[in-house]
Amino acid sequence: MGHIVSVVLDHLEFLSPEAAGLPVHGANLATSSTLRRFAQDQRLEALELFLPPSEMLDPERLQRAAHSVLPPERRGHGAVRFHPFHALPDVWSDGLPRILFTLDPEWIARDRYLRDRFAAGPMPVTCDTHALGPHRLWPPLARLADAPPVAYDSIVCISEACREALRRAFDGFLAEPGAVPPCRLDLLPRGVDTQFFAQTDPARRAEARRLMGLPERGQIALFLGRVTPYDKADLLPLLRAFARATDRRDDFLLIVGEENAPGYFRRLRESGDDLGLGERLILKPGVKGPLRPLYFSAADLFVFPGDSIQESFGNTVIEAMACGLPTIVSDWDGMRDLVVDGETGILVATWWVPGTGRIDALSPVTPFLTEHLFIAQSVWVDSSVLTEALRSLLTSPGTRERMGGSARRRAEQEYDWPVALNRWHALWSELLESAKEETTVEAEDRRRYARRLGLPTPYARIFSHYASGVLEPDGHSVRLSEAGWEVVEKKASLRFYDETLPILHQAVVDALFEALKQSRTEWIRVADLSEDAARGTGFGEEDVRLHIALLLKRDVLEMSSSSNRKPTTKGENAQ
Repeated sequence: MGHIVSVVLDHLEFLSPEAAGLPVHGANLATSSTLRRFAQDQRLEALELFLPPSEMLDPERLQRAAHSVLPPERRGHGAVRFHPFHALPDVWSDGLPRILFTLDPEWIARDRYLRDRFAAGPMPVTCDTHALGPHRLWPPLARLADAPPVAYDSIVCISEACREALRRAFDGFLAEPGAVPPCRLDLLPRGVDTQFFAQTDPARRAEARRLMGLPERGQIALFLGRVTPYDKADLLPLLRAFARATDRRDDFLLIVGEENAPGYFRRLRESGDDLGLGERLILKPGVKGPLRPLYFSAADLFVFPGDSIQESFGNTVIEAMACGLPTIVSDWDGMRDLVVDGETGILVATWWVPGTGRIDALSPVTPFLTEHLFIAQSVWVDSSVLTEALRSLLTSPGTRERMGGSARRRAEQEYDWPVALNRWHALWSELLESAKEETTVEAEDRRRYARRLGLPTPYARIFSHYASGVLEPDGHSVRLSEAGWEVVEKKASLRFYDETLPILHQAVVDALFEALKQSRTEWIRVADLSEDAARGTGFGEEDVRLHIALLLKRDVLEMSSSSNRKPTTKGENAQ
């Protein structure tokens, strides 16, 4: 039997190519790509997706989403299963071993709460990582740091720098100095489709330039990605380095991507004109996913002067490598894991300049994009090294060819999707074996702590005083109203809001109507009615009482007159 992977998902759009309909950034694109690859993997028994009720209202949309990710041979076999959030306790009660795939550390405390409270079978949590910078990330990780450690859970880090950052965060920031992470920190880099991002050759380069309207002669240095200094890369230093590196008319700098900072393309154009780059600076706002390989194919080298803590891996770097391009990147975070300096590309020395104390202190109130801009402006990508790297590769076709070939081989060996999926399966199998060895005492300790991780809202405890009173199961009785008898006798239908359907169970409704019908016009105590329906359906009495509320809302039940008395208020004299 293959792995069953469960995912709590806010948006169905994650299953669409390029995460269409969601903001364009690396985290969404990576999540979309990963989930689609999981669904296509023959070794997965099923990908279980738990969605908001609003995402479940259109069955045809769900079917289209499943068909868009599944190869023909996996369709119609339950390889992708959709459930509303509120069905999660029922689905996980079967005791089957599962993997809970968490999209980001921001959600790991929530997902561990769900696992610890509802999973009957062994279920390791494997949490993907993206950027670690936003302040909102720390409170849920602080809750995790206080929880009993779980040896078979893992935060899966996409770079060694990401893993070290988490170690430092748990040691003295999220927990006491010397504390160790409350789960494993494993290293699994991202995957790349080496067929979609194919090896570039002279013929492919010429065709790509023709199709994209780019200069047919000369060398092109390419930057491709979100165009923003806030959480990607400050490109103004790149323009200055390029201007210093070459004044040849057939050397071009091509910048392609979505403009995430309004007006930034205009500023780049103005700066390029001031530097005398003129038409040698080519700006292409926006890029559709299917066109990305064409831009890589049209280029001679790829350059990415990343300086943001938001940039924790560099998906476009491995895409460029897969296309056989030498890469010039900052010696920064995950990018230093990807590029072998002098072999597949060039790492540019990058320096952190101390002085972020004011930024640190005000991080709880600073918008994270602004905060990332402030931090990025404190990071210096050595301009002289960047200039020399550009000059070296622009003037040496032999070096470009050698490095590009090595980059392609490294992409195939280390980052091709089959390699990445093998790593996931090996990790899942190892964690599941460890989960099966958990002792009863460890499991009880973990489950006792669950509420503190998830902080489920006790609505009745906090808000019941808003009402005139609280229905008491032992003190209140109900019976069918006239409208209720019309429903029982099939003279009228019962309608519910579509989004409430996940919490509605027809078996409970049927059991309630049957008991009420047998009592005819007699009142039935809510406690007795709840107990009987719970015993007959297997649902808890809390669930049954929720159904009684739904029926009262629709006037098919009425409460006994004694329960409808106006409550005595403070200041009134009881007689």
